[in-house]
Amino acid sequence: MPSHTKKVEINLGYACNAKCPFCYYYDSVVTKTNENMLTTDEAMQQLRLARKLGITEIEFTGGEATLRSDLPELIAYAKKELGFSIVCLITNGIRLSKRDYAASLVAAGIDDILFSIHGHDAHTHDDLTKVPKSFQHIMQAMDHASELGVRVRTNTVVCKSNYQYLTEIMRLLIDKQVDNINFVMFNPVLQAKNIDIVQEVYVNYADAGREIMRAIQSCEAELPHFNVRYMPFCFLPGYERYVTNMDQMTFDPDEWDNYASFRIRKGRLISWLCAAMGVLKIPYLPFVVRHGWKATCTAAISRFYVVKDRVKTKQCKQCAYENVCDYLYRHYYAIYGATDMIPVAGNKVNDPAWIMNAAKIRQPGVLPKKPDRSARTQSSLPWKDPEITRQITGE
Repeated sequence: MPSHTKKVEINLGYACNAKCPFCYYYDSVVTKTNENMLTTDEAMQQLRLARKLGITEIEFTGGEATLRSDLPELIAYAKKELGFSIVCLITNGIRLSKRDYAASLVAAGIDDILFSIHGHDAHTHDDLTKVPKSFQHIMQAMDHASELGVRVRTNTVVCKSNYQYLTEIMRLLIDKQVDNINFVMFNPVLQAKNIDIVQEVYVNYADAGREIMRAIQSCEAELPHFNVRYMPFCFLPGYERYVTNMDQMTFDPDEWDNYASFRIRKGRLISWLCAAMGVLKIPYLPFVVRHGWKATCTAAISRFYVVKDRVKTKQCKQCAYENVCDYLYRHYYAIYGATDMIPVAGNKVNDPAWIMNAAKIRQPGVLPKKPDRSARTQSSLPWKDPEITRQITGE
């Protein structure tokens, strides 16, 4: 049975040495406002609160967290003083291209690094980051992390500039022997006011979905753990097992506990009010209640985000995945509408984790063993599990 995630983010500030147009905080990065959102003491206070809330895994984010001189100190504080079992970092890899710096983070206690890689070559990646040689830097950084024994994961934001090269990106990352690959659909939750930027990077889900399916078909037998985030299930027919949206994130150990993260950032009162609104909108409430009140609170905040940011279309209401999908972002709907949505026939699914394989990769607080790539075969892949296949096909 999947377990409720026990990871949260600690966002150290919006300062960044890249200017990716799809960044949630693009306006803050460009105008250089709110760069140093947390002091060292404030970050440590958030870490202590996370521990009190029962969190076992921390992910440092930004902006670009490696710009902070106190990052090694914060990693060591989380790992060695507070006893978090896994300490993670999200980075563009520019600073980690220096092996000595990467080694210093490992010495401090970093376990897991999530690299933001957005192109299959220097032209595509550098054009998106607006930093010359950033592709070279991230390739070097991933090599250093692997050599130092760190778990390597990747995020690729799927956008207009790169969606036609997803097979090439996937092949590159497989050849790099990364441990996880995430394709993340662009969503303008915080940047919708920059409409020119939004239209520059948005890609239609139907077009992106076709390229994602082509990439999977080309590389499936060699794929490490893989998922697609913020993509309605109906755009990946036959490949729904790879989708991880808001409702699924509650049960993915590599994703954040939305309630705990919200509580750390916003405080108790606002968190409870938002959770109270969200819990009334959980379509699968009996299922999540069986996982305890913490899982219920996390699912409630996830549903709060869904109600706030998404549109449920008439096609959604006709779909088998209505109760476990997070639908269309409002600004996506305003641009593309819902004409490409084709409802999936069948009985309503009421278990948001019905086909997830994340629990087969690892449990919260425990890193997976490094796979033997040479022995990787299609039959050994977790999503080829007969039980998962039976649930998907109904056979």
